[in-house]
Amino acid sequence: MLLSYNEAAMFKFTNVVCESWNKSWVNVDDCRLRAVSRNKTTLTMMATVLHPVNEVLIDAQVFKRANGYKPWLYKGQFDACRFMKKAYIPLVIFIFKLIKDYTNLNHPCPYVGQVYMKDMFVPMDNIPHTMPTGDYMLKMIWILHKKPTGISKVYATFTEDIMEQ
Repeated sequence: MLLSYNEAAMFKFTNVVCESWNKSWVNVDDCRLRAVSRNKTTLTMMATVLHPVNEVLIDAQVFKRANGYKPWLYKGQFDACRFMKKAYIPLVIFIFKLIKDYTNLNHPCPYVGQVYMKDMFVPMDNIPHTMPTGDYMLKMIWILHKKPTGISKVYATFTEDIMEQ
């Protein structure tokens, strides 16, 4: 029996947490997962930006679970407004390619009104083959006009189950 990489691996969202620290600027409308099948969940995050925003910094960090969540692979801050004009960070380019079909955050600043990422899922074709099996968390702190305004935490599990026959 021969299995391709895509049949022997699974990526699945397990939890999502969104919080606004400044409700006079941003309201979180929806932040949830929806089970589509046993091995597939979709991610929806919606927020309303109440004032035009021209400065968006995202402080992002990837964690891997090992006796609690430990920093893994990436920690950095990037200017989202600058990135939308010209993509310049390889890992952020990779993540943006995963979400661009599911979001309306695909234009340069200013941002105002409802922003969303709706019914997003990650096909196995888009996961790097070198990613180790485990539980992961992507933590993003949203900094609008130099003030921390909210946080998003997306949890996922990746399992590579390749057995020799």
